[in-house]
This record gives sequence, structure tokens and C-alpha cells, in this order.
Amino acid sequence: MASPQSSPKYLQAALQLRDDPGQWAAYESTGNCCVLAGPGSGKTKTLVTKLARVMAEDVRSPRGVACITFSNEAARELVRRLRQLGLEQSPRLFVGTVHSFCLLHLLLPFAQLAGLELPYPLKVATESEAASIYRAVADKLRGIGQPVRKEDVDRHRRVNLDRDSKAWTWNQEMTGLAEAYEQELRKQGLIDFEDIVHYGQRLVNEHDWVLKVIRAKFPVLAVDEYQDLGAALDRIVRRLTFDAGVRLIAVGDVDQSVYGFTGANSELLEELSKENDVAAIRLKINYRSGTGIIEVAQRALGKDRGYESSEPERQASVQSHKCDKGLQHQAEYAVQTLVPAALAAKEGRQLGDIAVLYRNRNVGDAAAIEAVKAKYPFVRIDNAAPYRKVPLTSWVEDCAIWCAGGWKVLSPPLHDLQGRWISFHGGLSDKQARDGAARLTRFLWNHRGDGAALDFVAALRAELLNVLIAARPELADQTAHVEGMHKALEKGGVLVGTTKAQLGRRDGAPKQLNLLTLHSAKGTEYDVVIILGLDQGEFPSPNWADNTPERMDEARRLFYVGITRARDEVHLMYSGFRQDRFGRTWREGPSQFLDGLLP
Repeated sequence: MASPQSSPKYLQAALQLRDDPGQWAAYESTGNCCVLAGPGSGKTKTLVTKLARVMAEDVRSPRGVACITFSNEAARELVRRLRQLGLEQSPRLFVGTVHSFCLLHLLLPFAQLAGLELPYPLKVATESEAASIYRAVADKLRGIGQPVRKEDVDRHRRVNLDRDSKAWTWNQEMTGLAEAYEQELRKQGLIDFEDIVHYGQRLVNEHDWVLKVIRAKFPVLAVDEYQDLGAALDRIVRRLTFDAGVRLIAVGDVDQSVYGFTGANSELLEELSKENDVAAIRLKINYRSGTGIIEVAQRALGKDRGYESSEPERQASVQSHKCDKGLQHQAEYAVQTLVPAALAAKEGRQLGDIAVLYRNRNVGDAAAIEAVKAKYPFVRIDNAAPYRKVPLTSWVEDCAIWCAGGWKVLSPPLHDLQGRWISFHGGLSDKQARDGAARLTRFLWNHRGDGAALDFVAALRAELLNVLIAARPELADQTAHVEGMHKALEKGGVLVGTTKAQLGRRDGAPKQLNLLTLHSAKGTEYDVVIILGLDQGEFPSPNWADNTPERMDEARRLFYVGITRARDEVHLMYSGFRQDRFGRTWREGPSQFLDGLLP
């Protein structure tokens, strides 16, 4: 039975799961379960409803639930959906990335107790600090201008968790760079993002007492997007589940595993689903896409998963378009012709229902140029974005939208902003938490109105954030992204003139066209999807084409992810040639992924 304090909203939400055998099986499961969820299958709805039930019926206060997901954006969406069911983030409910979990619930409380040889107090290097330290180390060891990419060294550290293994010692060059880089970090009193997860899994694997403490606090662990989270998290999960008895709810899709270049391995999810103590549950009904899109998507993947549309008769189309003047012509046709046609095709459809997807920022530049010409407001999510979405920047955005008018409709709720603000401070006493919430409330109340975002962010930093940052050195990297936001709002910045309301909608709004990479599109859905740059050598890129079959399979899965974002229409754009950054033309035809795709 639900406790009196819990919201009954999850019981109403559960009624919507009854007609789907997979969703209902996941909701009713009482032990470890692995939900293998195809695109559009309602996996987030199923997960949040299940979590609400577990919090209400299975876990008694002060114990709680931890939910780990791949990105800050995914965590933000889970929090939003949980809030709709009456659940707020609290000491009993953690929702965040694997880095956040390892830092907040493993390293900060236990690293020093366990005797880990790290600099204390823990301070996470900013991206620029880490890059500068690595560059100096690499130049010293290999010569100026000849370093191995930091991304490759980080992947080597991420994949090879056992530092006495043959895999670690065999690649002497990569290992030498990694060890020298880590040594220099320590000299400067720093750890980096790879250290957070590496030492987190060491705590769980080497210290049984840590298992007992985590199980006491979080007897249930949920993991979303399992296929993208890598070997370190898999070790943590297996130790907590099979050795400590923590109940596991894992959700993922091997066909949407697109982060192998970071060390993710989709086989880990498949292996987990086959464990004797884990019930494998499949979600096969697609509530997003029409049948025409589902059929083409499975052809693009090269595998028939047996997915079915919840509305078999609903019209949905996939079309290809050849633009024989090149990439800019593709972008022009997409924005000047396809977008207006899509808006006119369905009453009430807005720019926010349309997405232009691409592989990298260079293609995104072409789309942005045309959106500016067409005077379409747009949001852009790729490496050209002026700052990254991290918990602190997302919180600043939400504060801005509250002040701009959200306070009138309780969106976002004030207590959510207060709770997140308090959580940034770590372990506060009840009085300190009340005082902190009161200071924030006064600030927000005094800054109501849709004024300039620059003035708002400057005041927020001066009155609140600077004190927080001084007290919490582990937030240094997030602070750097707030600085990036501030600079982008200043004169000469890409966001100059932005209002508080606009800043609060940087992750998309109904009246903004969406421009984003295929990787960033994961977890999103739109009426209409337009994919640019489907020319051989552009997608898959030359680097991928020269690589292993595994990398080519991942590129194919990325294409599949793009197609499956759409409800009604998919438009595939190509020219049959591409131009490189030196202006040379390569006539290699359309992307191989288009071969035989359409009748």
C-alpha cells in the first residue's frame, strides 16, 4: 500500500501501462529486472512510474532510491517526469549521472576513509585545466605538435580499469601518457572526470563495507540508458546487485548504443539481461512513429526487431532528397522548403515540432545559416553551443524562466529550485538548508520580470553563486560552464541580447526550430525529422569508414537513432558528393546507409 505521504498520481499513471504487456510486466516486477526498450516504447514513462511505486510501496524512509542515467539532460527529463507524479529530488531520491553518483555518494563520503591516494579536499579539474595539463605532459613526452589525442588516452583509462592487467601495461605509449597526466593532476591537487568513476568503482569493488552503506541508503538502484554507460558502471552495478543484494531496475536498448568511442559497450546490457537473477522484459510497441517509419528504421538497422506501431493505420513517410549543389543547398532546401511545408501540413504544428539533425557542428553551421536567413528562432545543441548543460547551468536556466513568469504557473516549482540549490551545498544542517532556501527565494522574488539575462546571471553569481563556488571546489568544472554562459551573454557573445525567458528555453521551446547532432537527439521526439549530410565520407565519416566493423555498426545505429526520433515524417538529404575543409570535392555518392533503404 502507498504510504500516506506519497502521491497517488503514480497509481493513475499505472493504469496507462496495463494494456502494454511489457510495460505492465516491468511495473509489476518485484526483483531485478532488465527492460529492453525499443524506440518510442514508453520506457521513460514506465521507468518513472515504476520508481514512484517503489518509493511509495517498497522503500521506507529514510532509505531511498538512486537512479543513474547517461547525461544531465536525461536526468533533467527524469526529474521533470517524476515531479509530475509528485516526487521531488530529496536525500531519499537521487537522479543524476554516473559521475554525480560516484562523486556525491562514493568519493566525497568514503574516499578518504578508504585511504585512496587522492588530493583532499577533492577538487575536479575544469575541462580547460585538464586539457592544459595533458597538453603539457604530452608535449614533454612526445614532442610539441605530436601528442596522442586526450580523448584516446581518456578512453584507454576508461576501458582498462585494472591497472595491473596486460591490457593496461601492453600499450606502453598510451599508458605512459595516462600515468604522467594523472601524476601531474595530483601534483596540482586535482582529479578529473575519469578519476571520479574509476575511483568510484574501486571503492565498490575493493571495500565490502562500502557496499553495506550504499545498500542501507539505496536498497534499489535504477539505471537508465545502460548501453551507453560503460564498464565502470557495469562493475558497480554487478557488485551492488549480485554481492550486496541491491535491487536493480536497468533500462536500455542495444540498438541505440552510439558511444563506443567513449568506451561504452552494448554487450554489457545484453549480458546483464541474460543473468539468472535478472528478469528480461521487452517493450515492442512503438507509440511514437507510424508504421512507414518503423519499417524503414529496421531496414536501416539491418535487423528486424518485430516492433509494431500503436496506430498501424497512421500515415508516416520517409523520403530522400538529392540537392545537387552540395551541403549548403541541402540546408537551404530543408529550411526554405521542407520546414514551411511541414508547418502547413498539420494544424497547430510549430517550429519546436521539427528537428534538423546532423553528424557534427560543421553541418550544423550550414543549417544555422539558413535558419538565420529564414528568420526562424532556433536552439542549437552541438559542440558550437556556448556552454554545456550541467546541473548548475540547467538550474540557472530554470531560475531564469521562473523569474520571467514561471512563478505565476508554478513552472518550475519554487521548492524544486530550492531543493537543487541546497543539494549543491552538500550536507547542510536543517537550519542551514532553511536559511539557504530563504536567501534564494528573496533573490528570485526580487528579480521577477523578463529583463536581460546578462544582468540576471551577473547578479546571481555575485549574490549567491560565488559564495557556493568558494565553499565547494568540486563544482569547479560546472562553474566554468556558468562562466561560459555569462561570456556568451556579454557584448560580442553569441547570446547577446538574450532575455531571461529565452535563456530558460535554451533546451528548446515550441516556437524554436531544433538544430542538433544525432548524438544529442537521443531521447527526443519530433513530428518531423530532417537529416542533413547523408553523403559518403560525411556520414559515415572518413575516420569511421577506415575503422573496424564495430565502429561501422555503431554509425549505422546512429543513423537508426535519427530516423526513430520522428512521429510523422523523415527527410533524408544528400548531394552525392562532399567538400572537405580544404575545398576539395569528393564524389563518392550518397551514404552507404541509403543503399536499398527506400523502395
